[in-house]
Amino acid sequence: MKIKNTTAVIILFLFTSTILSGQKVTVSNEINIRNNYAYDILPSIGGHIIFYHDRGYEQSFEIYDQNLRYKTSRTPEFEKKNISPIGVIPMDSSFNFYYAYRDEGKTFIRANTYDENVSLIDSVTLVIKDKRSTEGNPRFVFSKDKSKVLIFTPDDRSLILHLIDNKKLKTIYEFIITIKDFNFKSDFEKILLTNSGTIFILGKKNSIWNNDDDAFTLINVVNKENIGVHRFSAETDKISELKIDFDEKNQKLVMAGLTTENDESNANGYFGFSLNSTEIPDDAEILINKFSIDFMADVTGKKPGKIKELSNFKIKDLVIRNDGGVVIISEMEREFTRRTQMSSPGQFGDIFPGRGFIDYYHEDLILLATYPDGKEHWKKVLFKKQFSQDDEGIYSSYYLLKTPSRLRILYNDEIKNSNTVSEYVLDAVGNTERKSVLSTEYQNLKLRFTAAIQIGPQAIIVPSEKNWKINLVKIEFQ
Repeated sequence: MKIKNTTAVIILFLFTSTILSGQKVTVSNEINIRNNYAYDILPSIGGHIIFYHDRGYEQSFEIYDQNLRYKTSRTPEFEKKNISPIGVIPMDSSFNFYYAYRDEGKTFIRANTYDENVSLIDSVTLVIKDKRSTEGNPRFVFSKDKSKVLIFTPDDRSLILHLIDNKKLKTIYEFIITIKDFNFKSDFEKILLTNSGTIFILGKKNSIWNNDDDAFTLINVVNKENIGVHRFSAETDKISELKIDFDEKNQKLVMAGLTTENDESNANGYFGFSLNSTEIPDDAEILINKFSIDFMADVTGKKPGKIKELSNFKIKDLVIRNDGGVVIISEMEREFTRRTQMSSPGQFGDIFPGRGFIDYYHEDLILLATYPDGKEHWKKVLFKKQFSQDDEGIYSSYYLLKTPSRLRILYNDEIKNSNTVSEYVLDAVGNTERKSVLSTEYQNLKLRFTAAIQIGPQAIIVPSEKNWKINLVKIEFQ
């Protein structure tokens, strides 16, 4: 939805900052990512912002100051030329880089610590796997306080776990977990690591032959000797989507989701609650807050009673409240194929080759706030309309900026070069204000808000990506 009569237009210049209408915006020079497998942005490391390139054959780091001025580049050396990066964790004055490589049939998992100038501080071997070990790429999660790292490798019937102390770079424990009737490749949905080192694994049976079992499985790993398996289902209808998070302040597991009568692309209700992680029932039914007729009419714009379920909404974020309640943010998402890939001509030179022709819609948001016991507090519909073609929707959706008293939802009004960025600002009881933030007119910027990172209480960095080049865009709210 394009805003007319924009109240604030911010003109952006490379290597300069502009302050207008409450925002300070800084843009870096272009960064070439043509040969990248992936990239990452490491903020606020000893006063530097570091841009990480994974080019497969080399790992490179570009160093910028807080005003996004380029300083220098570093390309560290490793034991082997073709290492497999696992993950990188930025800290206050350094960062840890986890990676794996093979040598003489064995797999080595290591961690290197670098300072703000990408100079090596420490290097440790954490795991050595022999030839008989399960093949597969190690994956990576870390706790919110960055004190723990979990490196895990899924197998069909088991999950190999390595819990690491990220500060001391030492293995806390390692073992293989196996759960009856659970496939860690096909049934796996999410893994969550708490600050204390407790692991939560969420899964659901994914079988095209049997849809009778609609329950979700939650595996709770306190340590090697203390593992619990729990199942959750709806009292009526079925759970179409389930998300989990951990409330570190109140030490509770937060669960939220949507329900449907039958079609998992539809939703007729929702739930959101928290419970003590030490008191999770083995088999539980979840009570549901059903969507009212009037609420569904507000969302769809149709007359009350004309619609029984909401379509194409997917949960994107859970925001844990101070009281242990949760705010569920769900977005309407749709894709339409204009022509099958089989009948399409060759797409040599296409930045997104081999996908056919697809229209992407990212539209209205629904915010659902509950108390810790799951009772509804408030709900809100935020209207937006985003449409793009053949770009995998990377410029659509939104970024959620969390401040102590507000939530800011930032998004592109339209998916094009000259565009207005808007935001919804919400307080704790759901009061909403919509604002225009900035304009990218004449600047050749395309902001990827889903790849943004928060670098302070009131600041984010958003990559602008176009034609294999990136600009870092820093937005500071005054």
